[in-house]
Amino acid sequence: MSNLKKSFLPLLFSAIGILLGVGIYTFIYAKGYSYMSDDPKACVNCHLMRENYSSWNAASHRDIACNGCHTPDNIIRKYLVKAENGFNHSWAFTFGPPEVIQIKSRSSNVVEDNCIRCHKETLSAVFIQTHKNRQKCFTCHQSVGHSF
Repeated sequence: MSNLKKSFLPLLFSAIGILLGVGIYTFIYAKGYSYMSDDPKACVNCHLMRENYSSWNAASHRDIACNGCHTPDNIIRKYLVKAENGFNHSWAFTFGPPEVIQIKSRSSNVVEDNCIRCHKETLSAVFIQTHKNRQKCFTCHQSVGHSF
């Protein structure tokens, strides 16, 4: 083995070990594991979500966990959305101004799809079709889940 490889391998393994250690520590310290559950209290790990959690707790949909509205019904898509949102939130808290968490278009489509899925029995097909492309359910029903 060349001298370059002999000196490079320990550095490479050290860097991998440090990144892995910091990642595991951060995951445990930030309670990252809690985001894999459906417990709404996991969302309150972030102080910015406390107001949303409080208003959700007083809203008519308080019996529905955050994931019931904010993630797809399909288990694989659910955890893909959770991973994407978790990455975006972590990025904002680490590198950007995290003062406001604003729902993205893709996430708002997930919420809309869940509104329609849960309430399709009470909504006529005509109502869903006429409103689907015009405005989101929560445009009029903002306080149903939590305040925006």
